[in-house]
Amino acid sequence: MKKFLKVISVTLIIFSLTMTFWACDDKSKNSIDATQYVITVNESKYYNVNGQTTKASAGVEAYVTITPKFDAVVIDKVLYNGQQCTENPNQQDKYTFIMPNTNVDITVEYSFIDNFTDNFLSWDNENENSFTIFTETSNDTYFAQFDDGRLTANVINSPKNSGGYFTSHKESVFSTNQYVVPNNALSVNVTNASSSNSATSFTVKINRTQISAGTTQIVLLVENGHKFGDASLLVCSIIVENA
Repeated sequence: MKKFLKVISVTLIIFSLTMTFWACDDKSKNSIDATQYVITVNESKYYNVNGQTTKASAGVEAYVTITPKFDAVVIDKVLYNGQQCTENPNQQDKYTFIMPNTNVDITVEYSFIDNFTDNFLSWDNENENSFTIFTETSNDTYFAQFDDGRLTANVINSPKNSGGYFTSHKESVFSTNQYVVPNNALSVNVTNASSSNSATSFTVKINRTQISAGTTQIVLLVENGHKFGDASLLVCSIIVENA
């Protein structure tokens, strides 16, 4: 009888220890699964973040919705911690991924397509799309400063809240191929109406002494200071040829 009771006692101890181990193990798993990781999306002038998962546990599907701000912008890839998200086939501009057990940074790769008109700006019909490299000689060195390439964008509509006087604006320009046209070869000049400081056109100047043969896109962004978020984005492909 004593032997039987001893066996029963040992069995109960083993069972108790096993249940305690299972309980601790299950609690540990629940603790890991319940951890909420943060999702951060980089902002940009060229796309909007229209919705996203802000926190999620590992193994849960998360999403972000990215839409271009301009017709000339194309979203190429959306990445989470450097890995490509999956584009939702049933919902445009929605990208999903399975949450890893770490915080996530969302990055967006985008490109541009040429356009002629956007919002209140339009490229001038007289613009050239081919430029030659300026070669300095003893006869023409002085004229280099007057011989920049030019791409002019005209104001075709009154920007929002400007009341017909486009006096507050911010303009920027860059090249998509820095070897062909580096950004330091680009500048923007504003032409105002003769009777006021209302902008009528924006001219991109290309210093032809600093460019190389090839192709690139020139991207001009003009932001309307009278109305937050109102802007125009023009894109133009150009060819640079040797003299």
